[in-house]
Amino acid sequence: MNVSFQHRPETPPRSETHSLPGAPTPHRATARPSRWRTAGAVLAGITLAASAVGLQAFGSEAADHDAPLTSTGAFNEEVTGSRISARVKAVYAAKAIATRKASGEQERVTAKGIFVIVEVGATATWEPQRFGPPRLLTAGGRRYVASDRVDQTLTVTHPYLQPGWWTEGVTVFEIPPGELPDSRILLAPSSGFIVEPNGPQIEIDLGLDETAARQLTSTAKDVYELASRT
Repeated sequence: MNVSFQHRPETPPRSETHSLPGAPTPHRATARPSRWRTAGAVLAGITLAASAVGLQAFGSEAADHDAPLTSTGAFNEEVTGSRISARVKAVYAAKAIATRKASGEQERVTAKGIFVIVEVGATATWEPQRFGPPRLLTAGGRRYVASDRVDQTLTVTHPYLQPGWWTEGVTVFEIPPGELPDSRILLAPSSGFIVEPNGPQIEIDLGLDETAARQLTSTAKDVYELASRT
């Protein structure tokens, strides 16, 4: 009969510490961190904190670097930026806007909220300019771009502004009525397809506090007819 045996590796003997009766049990002393290691940890923490503050400062500087150069003014005041001057002459509200085609047929669009019509006068300061899309800035910080439901060739954004000549026209916004109090209009020259950091911008208060805004919306015209400039 053949008997085979499996060979198992030997387990090395455990080292044992024997103590005499009554003698204290030996123990390992815990190594205390060196002063250099502690100082290094403190310095690392300070460096990380400084880096975080530096990143925040860099982000703030970057945001400021891209912010437009804004000239501000009040209702019916001439406000001059680096390339355009503008004045808000009147503000109207309407439930619908009507335009008339060359054929004489009238088209009408009804507001989902309310149409705010801002009458603007503007001129270029030293070379011909055109407006980029006007925006309406609310007290809560919301921005509404001029309505694309209105034919833009009938607004102040269509013609070129010539130096020394004042051009008058309107721009139309469609907003919820509750956004009107303390709102402002933002006007800037068109930069085309070029992204222009620190571009010029004019900000004009529309002169509508809570009472004036409520009166304007309560007396809104049923239809405001946007006339052709030709």
